[in-house]
Amino acid sequence: MTSVRSAPPHRQGHRHEMQATYRYLRLAIILLTALLLLSVALQIGADDGEVLASVSAYYYTPARDVFVASLCAIGTCLIIHRGRSDTEDVLLNFAGYLSFIVAFVPTSPAHAMSADSARLPDDLTQALTQNTWAVLAVVLVAFILELVVVPQRERHLHTRGGRIVLIAGLLAYLGLAGVFMFARDTFLAYGHGAAAIILFICVVALVGINATALSRARAANGIGRRRRWANWYSFGFVLMLVTVGMVLGPVRVVLPQWVFVLEAALILQFMAFWVTQTVERWHAPTRPADSLVPG
Repeated sequence: MTSVRSAPPHRQGHRHEMQATYRYLRLAIILLTALLLLSVALQIGADDGEVLASVSAYYYTPARDVFVASLCAIGTCLIIHRGRSDTEDVLLNFAGYLSFIVAFVPTSPAHAMSADSARLPDDLTQALTQNTWAVLAVVLVAFILELVVVPQRERHLHTRGGRIVLIAGLLAYLGLAGVFMFARDTFLAYGHGAAAIILFICVVALVGINATALSRARAANGIGRRRRWANWYSFGFVLMLVTVGMVLGPVRVVLPQWVFVLEAALILQFMAFWVTQTVERWHAPTRPADSLVPG
């Protein structure tokens, strides 16, 4: 009779540490997102319920430190987190990089505070210029390291989805960098908005590819077409699209703070998605991943 040998204690301990670190990383993103939302909510309370034009406008309030720190921390966690497919991984990385641009390059004072002038103060302009140079340089180094040094990331170029998203990310990076270097005033005026829009597109796309992946996994298990799409990721993806359509449509007409409503709703929906995915992947990285998200 053959006995089944368990893994050596040191390997079991290593696997436990990996799993614990993975859980902490996912929980950190949830808590950091909650930190950002709570700081904005407290500032609204301090302002007697007055809501600014956008979430980004709270850069110009006492909530600035939490706004910048939480976005940078969330961006770091998204970059570190390994997606289960090329497409998901590149989207996570790019969303993480954009978080730094959104944090360091503020929205214009005119958009934020309904001021008469859209010009940033000189000291703030110097600070965000230096910070943007640093971000662009580090992102370029990180991209090179990702393709050349880190072996588990090399397969980005081996699947069609990974190549498409990677090329799109590169073009967006080159576009932002080009505008920053050769049209600085335009970058200062529109860089934050462009980065924020692309960031939210990445977030919505992440939910969409997870909905597709789970549907394909259910189809492989013989589940019918209607039931395979009836999952939380599909509901979340549709809700995000409906939210964008509603806010850009009727809500925009009647509510001056429509940008705030859109940003806050998408941030809350992203957090709900991440909580759902964290529950699903709680036992990762010990469970097989390849069947959940397509390449």
